[in-house]
Amino acid sequence: MITIKELASILGLSPTTVSNVVNGHTEKMSPATRQRIEDALVQYEFCRTVRQENYSKALKLISVDFYLRPKENIFMDPFCSELLNAICVKLKEYEAYPVCGIPQKQEDIFHKLQARNIQGGIVVGVEPWECQNFAAKVGKPVVFIDCGEGEYDNIGIADYEGGKEMTEFIIKQGHRKIAFFCDRKSPVSSTFERFRGYCDALERYGITYSNEDYYYLPDERNLRRETIRSFAMNAKQEGYTAVFVVSDMLANETVSRFFEEGLRVPEDISVAGFDDNVYARLCRPMLTTIRQSVEEKGEEAVKLLMQRIRGEEVIAKSFKLPVELIVRGSVQNIN
Repeated sequence: MITIKELASILGLSPTTVSNVVNGHTEKMSPATRQRIEDALVQYEFCRTVRQENYSKALKLISVDFYLRPKENIFMDPFCSELLNAICVKLKEYEAYPVCGIPQKQEDIFHKLQARNIQGGIVVGVEPWECQNFAAKVGKPVVFIDCGEGEYDNIGIADYEGGKEMTEFIIKQGHRKIAFFCDRKSPVSSTFERFRGYCDALERYGITYSNEDYYYLPDERNLRRETIRSFAMNAKQEGYTAVFVVSDMLANETVSRFFEEGLRVPEDISVAGFDDNVYARLCRPMLTTIRQSVEEKGEEAVKLLMQRIRGEEVIAKSFKLPVELIVRGSVQNIN
């Protein structure tokens, strides 16, 4: 029985060219070449075996990219690892496979999405004002995660409501001077919504926000450590009694640094986080935080993407999953 490789050698063509005709991928092939190969397939009585069928069957591949440029060791962050796990498990239900990446440039994502077997993509980390053009440029279904709202598909959470609820809870415990710790020089994306909720809660209770209450925690570990240390040394003098940190991972680190500087949590200062991941439960004291379902976020992103790939009707392009306040021991009532 003749093989594709043998037939290609007889015709003086590449095995890939012959394989494309066998598998029906002739869009970019001249009619003359296609006809020549088809005639040869009949002449030499080519028969595709089960083994050849399995090899030629195209896998359903989905691009999954964490576009978090300055962030180091991305999958050490429990949010990223839990999200990727949820996406992989859900894709399996659709007999699809992830092609994961941590690109440094958007062009890297575009390039990967152009691959023939890539049916669509899930992307984390694109700024909201870039998403619409990004999706249009790709030309394939793309679902964003935590990338705001607009004329594009996005799965997010109630970040604003979570930020506001946490800040109001801290205020009700008697705190009036509350710092906001963030991993962005200026709050954007979901961070902005959490920060906006924080600011609106302060205003509702008649507390004046100052830009000095916003503390940027750099990605570089030593710089971040120094920022937290500097705050701890001056917290009492500045009158701070509480800190709202944008994520549990950074909140856990903040608590540790505070203790190193002799600032006890919650006796001297209260600390709250956001996410309710493993860092919230490993922290001592355990963190008061806002719980989000990362697993559900990944599952919904896959479901929405598959609806787009299949051409099904989609009612909502973007939607927010609910969050929940979780009260533990890191915030003290000082009334």
